[in-house]
Amino acid sequence: MTTPTRYEQIRPDVWRWWVFSPGHRVELMSHAVRGATGRWVVFDPIPLDDFELPLEGGIEAIVLTNGNHERAAESWRSRLAVPVIGPAGVEWAMSGVAIPQAGIPEGWTPVPLPGGAPGETAWRLPSLGLVVFGDAVVNLSGRELELLPDKYCIDPKVLRRSLAGLLEEPLAIALFAHGEPLMEGASERIRGLL
Repeated sequence: MTTPTRYEQIRPDVWRWWVFSPGHRVELMSHAVRGATGRWVVFDPIPLDDFELPLEGGIEAIVLTNGNHERAAESWRSRLAVPVIGPAGVEWAMSGVAIPQAGIPEGWTPVPLPGGAPGETAWRLPSLGLVVFGDAVVNLSGRELELLPDKYCIDPKVLRRSLAGLLEEPLAIALFAHGEPLMEGASERIRGLL
């Protein structure tokens, strides 16, 4: 993986940074989102060079969206001394990944998406109408919004049903581990894929 070349604050409560990974042939995205009490949660972290995100209030946790997204979580955990939280049912390479019982601090709720990648989980923040996806849905530059291709799914039909359940509550904003964010109308756009 090369070094991240870009980062931006896309709203007062959301930062993202990304890098193109030649090995994966896709951009890898990471996000930091401020929760209900003002602390930040970092999703699927990749290295960030020497740039320090101005995350006033501090970081509560590092959260992984599926079994393929450990990325640089160990180095972030070592540097920040915060927990790493990930979905159940994954054999993590790193030790000490906590499995959430019902949610995580800052108002986040995990929504398992069986049928996708191992442990695929979307993370909802209802107070912002926001969801963070791992691989289940991607929005790559130069392509259309799309579901994880069938060849990478454990069961594509089950993933589609899982996503339909996630969309029962409206979502305005969707952030992706691969691709550009949707900053409005996320539910309608994703429902169109199903």
